[in-house]
Amino acid sequence: MTGSLLDQLGNLSDDDWGGSNPLSLSFRNNPYPGLRKLRETDPINQTPLGVWRLTRYADITNVLKSSSVSMTLADGSSPSFDPLDTKGDFHNFMLNMDGNEHLRLRRLVIKAFTGNAIKMMQTAIDEAVSKAITKGLAEGGMDICDDLAVDLPSRMICRIMGIPDSDRLIFQKWAGERTKAFWAKFLPESEQLKVRQAGEDLANYFEDLVKARRVSMKDDLISELIRAEDAGDRLREGELVIQAIGLLVAAYETTTGLIGNGLLAFIKNPSQIALLYSKPELIDNAVDECLRYDTPILFNWRVLEKPLNIGDKQLMKNSVLWLMLGAGNRDPERFPDPDRFDITRSDRGHLSFGGGSHYCLGNQFARMEGKTAIRELLTRAPNIKLLEDEMEWSNSFFRVLSKLPVEFT
Repeated sequence: MTGSLLDQLGNLSDDDWGGSNPLSLSFRNNPYPGLRKLRETDPINQTPLGVWRLTRYADITNVLKSSSVSMTLADGSSPSFDPLDTKGDFHNFMLNMDGNEHLRLRRLVIKAFTGNAIKMMQTAIDEAVSKAITKGLAEGGMDICDDLAVDLPSRMICRIMGIPDSDRLIFQKWAGERTKAFWAKFLPESEQLKVRQAGEDLANYFEDLVKARRVSMKDDLISELIRAEDAGDRLREGELVIQAIGLLVAAYETTTGLIGNGLLAFIKNPSQIALLYSKPELIDNAVDECLRYDTPILFNWRVLEKPLNIGDKQLMKNSVLWLMLGAGNRDPERFPDPDRFDITRSDRGHLSFGGGSHYCLGNQFARMEGKTAIRELLTRAPNIKLLEDEMEWSNSFFRVLSKLPVEFT
């Protein structure tokens, strides 16, 4: 990105973005009023970057299911990644692939996500959640973000990957920085440098881990990826490292957001805590409502491979689309009374796991963690007081909290 465009980004107001500037503090703290305004007044709108935003559920799902969209521009470059970021290269992560290459990588990685490493995780999740809640109850409160929403996914993804617990905190730091790679092209150079460094650190670590596993296999995801075969195909070593980094980053903060955002929604709607307490069978529905109501992924992108008429707009080939999942999840044309948090809602067709060929392959594992954390905390500590003055949203690409302190009353 040129310096002039970075300067332009820094000088843009919420009004320039139609009330929804993704880099503003107000958007970070509560994006939904601005997204509602866009959906009602300008549902297909062009941003100051030239990117088009889609805010209606039907428009977003049509694009997600279309075969005429790509993750990359016509020249093969990404509309979102930093072109100078090459070591922890997200350009070669399956998320940024299309067609046969994407399907090949996805098939191989899915085998790892349905192997023994995943099936055996429920006991570990139960133990980690129970330990965190027991400690919080003894102390009369906890920071849900640090003590549960961040701690649990970081422990579980490191365990799945075969990363020793002694390295977990440094991985937590690297993954937190690396999430910004998903839109690093739009960030200041100082932030881009941090993202690149995190990618390099992760790549170096995983390269060493892959070498060690090739000598001595274990019951972990890296070993499963090495074993994975499909019709004689194998993940090549460079591909393996990139997929490992991408899976780590994609699985970590998104699950943090599910747990933290979901519990915040419950705390602000205590009648729903009482309802879940009396009807624990609603937990699966509740997890989906948490994902719909305050998704960890507010938007993702696609690139048009041919012109598209949508609404009253004609979008040209190679146009970059931001699919505003958070807006679609609250579209009243799909979800009645969409700004109400309701765990009995029958329509569970939210957009938070994406759609089409890129539908989140780790969705079942994320649900497993979210279901356990939310159910156990609200069952064992149903009387929760939010210390709202101390809560804080992260500046990550994903919508996640950095602080969520509560007291148990």
